[in-house]
Amino acid sequence: MMLIILFAVLAAALNVLGFDISCNSNMAVYWGQNSGASGSLPYQKPLGAYCDDDNVDIILLSFLYILKGKGGYPVLNFANICDYTKNASVPVFPGTELMHCSDMGVDIKRCQERGKIILLSIGGATAQLNSDADTFSQQVWDLFMEGSSDFRPFDDAVIDGIDLDFEQHSQMDIIKFANNMNQLFKTGTRKYYLTAAPQCPYPDANLGDLLAQSHVDMAFIQFYNSGWCDNSKFGLPHWPQSMNYYMWQDAWTNRSFANPDIRLFVGSTAGSGAGNPSSYVSPDFFANELQSLQKDYPDSFGGAMTWDMSWAYGSTPNYAASAKQAMMAGSKCKGSAY
Repeated sequence: MMLIILFAVLAAALNVLGFDISCNSNMAVYWGQNSGASGSLPYQKPLGAYCDDDNVDIILLSFLYILKGKGGYPVLNFANICDYTKNASVPVFPGTELMHCSDMGVDIKRCQERGKIILLSIGGATAQLNSDADTFSQQVWDLFMEGSSDFRPFDDAVIDGIDLDFEQHSQMDIIKFANNMNQLFKTGTRKYYLTAAPQCPYPDANLGDLLAQSHVDMAFIQFYNSGWCDNSKFGLPHWPQSMNYYMWQDAWTNRSFANPDIRLFVGSTAGSGAGNPSSYVSPDFFANELQSLQKDYPDSFGGAMTWDMSWAYGSTPNYAASAKQAMMAGSKCKGSAY
């Protein structure tokens, strides 16, 4: 009887281990912008609705899109879930446009208990990248991590790191910001991650220097909306008309990144309307692509990323689940090597 109980406890513990950066089968999904609504799909659900799905390991909250808004504080937008411009009942901290999204704080902690990491994505296509690196890095630490502030958007919930999705030139010194964040991470009591979401042409125009000069743990490479290097070109002859993971792999092999152990993720759109329709590939196509790259590049390959949650869960089959299950067949982990 005791053996059965012990086995059950161990099984339960393993079930919530969740994210492991050393594995090459992690699934990352952007949540927050409800982009599926533009395709007449059901609205995205609150964050907590996705906590129990073991097919997702990393959830990226999108976006913090204005670095320095009213009162000198950043501005968030989470579409139908927390957006004071569309819902007057959403509270805003006095003298700012910084929203107080208490329900999200509860959901963040619940998802973390289920083994997921929650990252706050900064940027997006319409971002205003207009702050001072020193001021902004301290604000991010104080508002969302282990710092202290009277203005905590997610109350006492502590996110697991920051994602940089800079799709335009930044007025802020992004390298200084990243280095500041990495130093602040070292003062914390838990593990934090710094990630980036570059476009697929290598090196990325806006994030290339960051990847070369600052420690970044994971790169969620957008193999979409870029034409020649989209996922749809996978399997074609190399340069100049092919999906170019191999160029990122060459950079990884040649230690061109500040973090030689950075994990590279293959990003996709989860529906034909989630980006440029010509960039979209079917769940089966994406699954085959992931399995091939995972097999060929097991050390650099970290997993898959998709935009976004509303499209992934509004599709049949579930785009994220299909990708995750395809990767699990060849999953390998290195323990806590990183």
